[in-house]
Amino acid sequence: MLRMVVFVHGYDGSAPGHWQRWLFAELQRRGILATFPELPDPQWPECNKWVEQLQAIVAEAPTPVLFVAHSLGCWAIDHLFAQHGSRGVRAALLAAPPSPYLLFEPVQSFFPAPQVRSAWEAVAARSLLVTSDDDPYIEVGEAYEIAQRLGVPIQILPNAGHINIESGFGAWPFALEWVMHTLAQASGA
Repeated sequence: MLRMVVFVHGYDGSAPGHWQRWLFAELQRRGILATFPELPDPQWPECNKWVEQLQAIVAEAPTPVLFVAHSLGCWAIDHLFAQHGSRGVRAALLAAPPSPYLLFEPVQSFFPAPQVRSAWEAVAARSLLVTSDDDPYIEVGEAYEIAQRLGVPIQILPNAGHINIESGFGAWPFALEWVMHTLAQASGA
């Protein structure tokens, strides 16, 4: 069964050249159903508005969705699952979530992050949290704690910063491989 890939950008969006934009274009080139919604007010995001838009996408999707999130987008998915469950979702790639204790006024509506393990249970084993050992927005220990709370596997990249343009992530073949592998597993399920 075909799955739809839904991209969830972080604070201030994902500018041209960001790995999410590259991956979106790669999936479109391969004929894979994907959407990259521009979530409201990316420089002053309101969690409830982002969750509402994501819930509408999941509800209207013709097939279970596969989320590909970066940074603050990871916490938007966490709130979505805590409020609405993970029905209609196959898996989630959570790239570079910021610390759940982040003190940055424009994003405070996302914190505290719910991190409800039972809300992730149906998708946790197929999902993946990827972070870096030198991400300026989270400590490695915090990333391990998040993965444990959500019940998702974790992968730590060496010297990858915030896994964004500034740290050299325009094209990110790993993300493409993960999506293709997850979609292939879904087709066999």
